Amino acid sequence: MFSVEIRMHDSDEKAVTAKMNSMREWLDHRRFEPSTFRYTSEPAGLFFRVDFKVETEATTFANAFGGRVLSVAEGRVAA
Repeated sequence: MFSVEIRMHDSDEKAVTAKMNSMREWLDHRRFEPSTFRYTSEPAGLFFRVDFKVETEATTFANAFGGRVLSVAEGRVAA
């Protein structure tokens, strides 16, 4: 599993909805199918976590939305 984390500083509901719609449209257009798509609110900001089975899809998605692919060393990605 290849996880992408995208941080969003603006937690306004409209901005979050717009960002989610943008990501979903981007994924649909490329026919990428993430395993999970979720977000959490933390003191440091809002974090989207999108898991992919295919590494190239994760990398492409992370690059498109200013995110990063989490490494196994960070302890956040299942083997």
